[in-house]
Amino acid sequence: MLISVLAKQAGLKIQENAVFLNVVSGVSLTETAGDLAIAASICSSFLEFPIPSGVAFIGEIGLGGELRMVSRMDKRVSTVAKLGYKKCIVPMSAKKSLATLDLGELEIIGCNDLKGVINTVFTKN
Repeated sequence: MLISVLAKQAGLKIQENAVFLNVVSGVSLTETAGDLAIAASICSSFLEFPIPSGVAFIGEIGLGGELRMVSRMDKRVSTVAKLGYKKCIVPMSAKKSLATLDLGELEIIGCNDLKGVINTVFTKN
């Protein structure tokens, strides 16, 4: 589903490529909080542009390419901060509620959709 959304909503011509996803220790991903991280890794490979170090992704992706909040977003982002990440890409709808948290040096970056994520993460500065 994520590959179809990347093709249709983000404009990536990915459908002609074979896509393989490997998760550490054969863990099965059953919740949607990892959607954005998976999509970002696929984009990184397809665009041949590495994800900058210190960037985390949390969010669900809808069929229209929109980013959605997930449960326990505050705890997830706090954990990302404790792990030493510098930036966390989240749905724009989550950014305001996360502003009250003490996240140290972690910068919260809100995006509305996959195109926004691609334009934010996969561009040369």
